[in-house]
Amino acid sequence: MVDSQNIFLQISDLSKTYLEGGNKRIILDQASLDVPKGQFLAIHGKSGSGKTTLLNLISGIDNADSGRICIDSICLTGLNDSDRTLFRRKQIGFVFQFFNLIPTLTVWENILLPLDLNGLTANGGRQRAEELLEEVGLDLRKNIYPDRLSGGEQQRVAIARALVHNPLIVLADEPTGNLDEETGRSVMNLLERLTRGLGKNLILVTHSSDAAAYADRLVYLREGKFFEKA
Repeated sequence: MVDSQNIFLQISDLSKTYLEGGNKRIILDQASLDVPKGQFLAIHGKSGSGKTTLLNLISGIDNADSGRICIDSICLTGLNDSDRTLFRRKQIGFVFQFFNLIPTLTVWENILLPLDLNGLTANGGRQRAEELLEEVGLDLRKNIYPDRLSGGEQQRVAIARALVHNPLIVLADEPTGNLDEETGRSVMNLLERLTRGLGKNLILVTHSSDAAAYADRLVYLREGKFFEKA
């Protein structure tokens, strides 16, 4: 049971359905979950269970049919499209399975992008970017374009980009899904170390038991509901 005074992410009676071929597919069915501040939470589920949809709802990319999502007492489900976009840009960091780096930008420019979008390049922003670049071990490759990097290196750039603007929460969608086992472990070690070091909440969705093992807490998403045990 999570102390109500320490709840950081609150998901209450969340429902989401899609129409597929004229049939209604239930993704989330009045699902509820409380996550305390600073927790590294892994949400485990098979492919198609709704893990990515859940992250899209938490980030405000998608709208729920009903229910509430609140992050640090800010209820995204009560915001309009413009305010949700601003919240996502300022307060959420993303790490994706396929990296999602911009191919026409260098490593350095990709990392700076959240700062540029939020007007944070000055006032210590660039120094923070330099520090993160060194933390992920790519300070000597800052002027390289993503296609010259290995998959593991691209994911390290993505981790730095996700953290550079000091977001409230980091969302990771199958961050090791496109990497070999050894590289995946290296990426998870880095992601865990940096997010914990900054005191950030990390929500990881994955079908990998190895990746989920890094978390403080494991929740299963099955048939539209959250379960603490398989």
